[in-house]
Amino acid sequence: MRRLILRALLPALALVTLSGCEYFGLLRPSVLKQLNPRVVRLVNYFPRVDDQNEAIVARLFAHGGLSHAKQGADGVFRDVIRVPPGEYMWYPAIIVMKRGGELELDFYNQDPYSHHAAFLPNVGERHAMVLPINTRGRARIRLDQPGLYWFGCPVANHAPRGMLGLIIVEGEVPAEAKLDRPRQPRG
Repeated sequence: MRRLILRALLPALALVTLSGCEYFGLLRPSVLKQLNPRVVRLVNYFPRVDDQNEAIVARLFAHGGLSHAKQGADGVFRDVIRVPPGEYMWYPAIIVMKRGGELELDFYNQDPYSHHAAFLPNVGERHAMVLPINTRGRARIRLDQPGLYWFGCPVANHAPRGMLGLIIVEGEVPAEAKLDRPRQPRG
């Protein structure tokens, strides 16, 4: 009899325990709809971004998703970024490179309502490219060092509406580039 009661109470106890857990909220059907493959890649990548930047990246790029640039036989990393119709968002919003080097980005403005532009980081001077309505453009930039590199659309108020992007260059930071201080608590 006691076992029967325990079997009946165990699922209820598990439900009560999980309801206090913040991850339990992810199991709601309305939230699961938002977890498309782009967002899942983004959420899974967060532990690899340091604490202070993880919070910034999570707030700004919740829906644009994440992509890992593919390295070609010529050593150049490549990826495609698109702007869907009527949205002020880069898809993907975050590009990850395994190491520093050249990155070729193929931009596709699918927005029939607005022209856009890409203002990109680059060793030396930044690179700028105009993207008229329903056009494609290709930019090749060089990012030699590991770090976070921001890019955006400088047209009107597009960046504050969501047209900000991030390129994460992975790799070990050279000793001379590291800050000589302990990790700072965030709160």
